[in-house]
Amino acid sequence: MLPGPFLPETIEFAIENITLMTNSNISRSLKFAAVPTIVVLFLAVYPQLNLWMATGKLDSGGYFVSNYDEVAYSAYVNSLIAGRPRTNDPFTGNDHAAGESLYSIQFIPAYAIAWPARALGIPAATAFLILNFLLPILSVLALFFLIRSVTDDDLVAAVGSGTVLCLGTAFAFQGELRELVSGGALIHFFPFLRRYQPGLAFPLFFLFCTTAWKMFTAEKRSNGFGYAFATGSLFAVLVFSYFYLWTAAGAWFACLSLFWIVSRPTGRAWAAAKTAIVSVFGLAAIGGFFWLLSERSENTDSAQLLTNTRMPDLFALPEVIGILIALLTAYLIWKGNLALASPRTLITLSFAVTPIVLFNQQIVTGRSLQPVHYEIFIANYLVVTSAVLLAGLTMHAEAAKSAMRRALVYVGIIAAVWGLVEAATTANKYNPGERLRVAAMPALEYLRSQDAEPNGGGRYPAVLSSDLTVADFVPTVTNFRPLWNPHTNSAGGVSISENKELFFRFLYFSGFSPKDLAEALNGNSFEVKAALFGGGRALSALDSGAEAVTSREMQDEVSKYQAYIAAFSSQQASDPAIAYAIFPAENEPDLSRLDKWYVRDGGTVFGAFKVYKLTPRQPH
Repeated sequence: MLPGPFLPETIEFAIENITLMTNSNISRSLKFAAVPTIVVLFLAVYPQLNLWMATGKLDSGGYFVSNYDEVAYSAYVNSLIAGRPRTNDPFTGNDHAAGESLYSIQFIPAYAIAWPARALGIPAATAFLILNFLLPILSVLALFFLIRSVTDDDLVAAVGSGTVLCLGTAFAFQGELRELVSGGALIHFFPFLRRYQPGLAFPLFFLFCTTAWKMFTAEKRSNGFGYAFATGSLFAVLVFSYFYLWTAAGAWFACLSLFWIVSRPTGRAWAAAKTAIVSVFGLAAIGGFFWLLSERSENTDSAQLLTNTRMPDLFALPEVIGILIALLTAYLIWKGNLALASPRTLITLSFAVTPIVLFNQQIVTGRSLQPVHYEIFIANYLVVTSAVLLAGLTMHAEAAKSAMRRALVYVGIIAAVWGLVEAATTANKYNPGERLRVAAMPALEYLRSQDAEPNGGGRYPAVLSSDLTVADFVPTVTNFRPLWNPHTNSAGGVSISENKELFFRFLYFSGFSPKDLAEALNGNSFEVKAALFGGGRALSALDSGAEAVTSREMQDEVSKYQAYIAAFSSQQASDPAIAYAIFPAENEPDLSRLDKWYVRDGGTVFGAFKVYKLTPRQPH
């Protein structure tokens, strides 16, 4: 075995000589970029590959769902592919929704997927499968060229881009690190890959950072203005892509601009002029965003857990790490190892301190909207990027450069190994649910072929599925609405009370007894608790100020459901009308309540599931 120091040198040598396998005309930087791209791509698609091997089906028509909300985004994309209006609500089957939703306001990624998919005849699930291969490539390249632009070092960019993406989950104190420490996590796998939020806009965020860097460092005025327009345009796209990314982009750009103008008196007016150009684009886009937001459904705020508070938040892990990096940078400046006015120092500091702004903006605005999304989708990646840039800055001294480069490669190897841990455990953890979804695809494909048509009010008929995994996928594959699924209220189409009533109706027709409901509540089922008490109370990570659900409250809801069963009426049975029902073929629930209001046909078996066509019973 070779001594330890030779390993990084061997890897760097291999990277530098990757030209043996590539066209000689490809630039040196792209050869370096190929290594983290291949690593991250493999890790990103590992769960999907694992599912394909487990099921033996490459053409199941579905995709590996690694995040709870991905099925909601694919449902909205499916509705756009079908040609439905931007403001439609696929979860309630309503083409004439009362107002804007966060899906319709943040429309750019959805249309960027839906338009090509519709032109190519690709269903939403297949489009999301393709994204699983495309997003890691774009994300690595965006980060690589940002780090490369700042450090002028291909190795730092190669190792750094892979490290940022592989360790982002751990730096948010989520995934397997949190599982090891506390036994549970809010999110697993790689959050930046969540399709399509923030997945499609994530590379654009770092492209925005790159153009901003080029703007500030451009020597020619024409180049500076060109990059300013590009930066402003990218920010405008981010505004209509994902709330947590554009607000983070705005905070980061404000920090960098302030640091630049204050620390570099020479050229201050020129820097301010370029900043003003970007600001004009930004203010125009933000104005449009808030105009659309003012047209939102009245139920949107409750569904999104918007809270009023001015309490500071100083202990989010990315924020703490950012503060430590900023202090270390300040120490190196004080020791004379770094120059405060150096552009590289300023951009490093801007990435480190941005989380402080993100987690404490409520002190000024008085509004807080699930700040955990900053923690898992962007602030974590910002601080790892800052750490990578700081490592690049410390390689100035030639005596220490070789040792630092070896250490950096070791970090990259550790990050890749940890990334494999995240990918493998996610594949194992979610595999049973994904195999169930694959098993349900033939039944869902059959329903898609039935051409659901809206009634005169622009509302689509409903499908009942007693399995929530299947129910959550109904609007991704078909044009039917689910009678109820865990995302029914996510577009603000129903109020809290309406969502609860639909949930009770789902339980009623699916044959669940009050005892079944009590067991689900006592078992801390998130979907059940969220339906009855709201997502914030069901999961404290979404709303740290929410009160925990008490046993008395759970008992009260069980009693309400029992009363609901006794008082169920024909009006509740028929609005919305249920056109089809999907149940496990070998273990059907008690369908006596469904049979009281609907006539079932003989049913059609599709593998593990059976589909019934339903006809409302005529009143006697």
